[in-house]
Amino acid sequence: MSISKKSSKKPVKKSTKKSVTLKRTASSKGLPVKGPYRLLKIGSDTVLILGTAHISKASVDDVERSIQEWKPDVVCIELCRPRYEALLDPDRWKKMDLTKVIREKKLALLASNLILASFQKKIGEQAGVRPGEEMRRAAELAAEHKIDLALIDREIRTTLSRAWGKVGFFSKLWLGSYLLSSLLIKEEVSVEDVEAMKNQDVLEDLFSNIPKKYETVKSVILDERDSYLAESTRQLSNNTLPADLLIHYSNTTNQKSKKGRRILSVIGAGHLPGMARVLSQNEPVNVEELNTIPKPNRLKNILLWMGASVLLFLVALYSHLGGTEALKDALLAWVVARSLGSGIGAILSGANLLTILVTVVMAPIVPLIPGSRLWMFSALTEVWRNKPQVADFESIADDTETLKGLFRSFYTNLVLHMFWITSLVSLGLTIGNLEILRRLLSGIFTNLGIM
Repeated sequence: MSISKKSSKKPVKKSTKKSVTLKRTASSKGLPVKGPYRLLKIGSDTVLILGTAHISKASVDDVERSIQEWKPDVVCIELCRPRYEALLDPDRWKKMDLTKVIREKKLALLASNLILASFQKKIGEQAGVRPGEEMRRAAELAAEHKIDLALIDREIRTTLSRAWGKVGFFSKLWLGSYLLSSLLIKEEVSVEDVEAMKNQDVLEDLFSNIPKKYETVKSVILDERDSYLAESTRQLSNNTLPADLLIHYSNTTNQKSKKGRRILSVIGAGHLPGMARVLSQNEPVNVEELNTIPKPNRLKNILLWMGASVLLFLVALYSHLGGTEALKDALLAWVVARSLGSGIGAILSGANLLTILVTVVMAPIVPLIPGSRLWMFSALTEVWRNKPQVADFESIADDTETLKGLFRSFYTNLVLHMFWITSLVSLGLTIGNLEILRRLLSGIFTNLGIM
């Protein structure tokens, strides 16, 4: 059965196309899989796209049978290089440079990644399967059978950065609370529920029900990656896949020139319809565009500068109306309100004494340091004094099973504690800034005789 729907994307450039023939499950017999799949012909290559649930034992079995019985020449997995290395490295958390994450202001991305991973781990434990086991098994069998392995997914940092960068401040708050609430799910998940996750209609319906204003998030996480996975598979068939994404295990020196290769692509079932559709349209995808991370919103910087300018104007006006004493009062308010507000936030968060001291000292002067934020100094100090251990990363799912456990983990789990400190310090600083604004306006109105 062919899919004739035309592409909504304009081709980026003309290229030598290989004809694509698409067959659905019902018309393909003799393949060693029970789950959803598509069988395609790209030129002389045969591509078997296997849809899986990332926490399904049946999906692992499908992967094993496909490799052992179908005997592909290349195995593709829905992983990027960093996720592939993390999947095979149980001690990956030891190598994470939290200092770099903080300095690059990527705590929000780290939080999103941790929450999603913890949610998947929680569901996987109920199903008795490690998250991503089918990808791990595919990689292991590829090495064992000396089959080349291709990494065809976009880097997770790029995906999260694009998704995070396409929503506004309040949308980020909503999405953050939505993700955080997912950790509190208590209902048991049966094997039947897990297998139902491989039903494409269930996954598509899940995304179709999100509010319209979050359609861009759906587009980045699902639709864009459909196109990316499809184009990576096409590049593999055309022998144009970047060399660092192809891991050679085979002994065949002329693998690229081999005709009629069998390519097995192991992906999440939610990507199966979209990936097959993009491949059937046989139009090139602009991978460079999909790898582009949006630049920071200029409006945010403009608003910050406007806020600082208004504050300076109010200080100048207050000083002009009240003289030297008013200037001293304004400076004192600036120091006390910012230091006191953020300091109380640090104390309430349970930060160590040095972190509290650094927070209080830096609060009045951090606006003078370009590109810096107060929470960065608080987080860097806390991580230096109490560096999170591997157990802290791996126990997030267990620590957040209940609302009570979630709040307790803000003080006992060093990873969540770091996020808790930055949140309360930022909240305290905001309250301090509002107090400065109140005092300035009150002084100005008093000097003008309005109050």
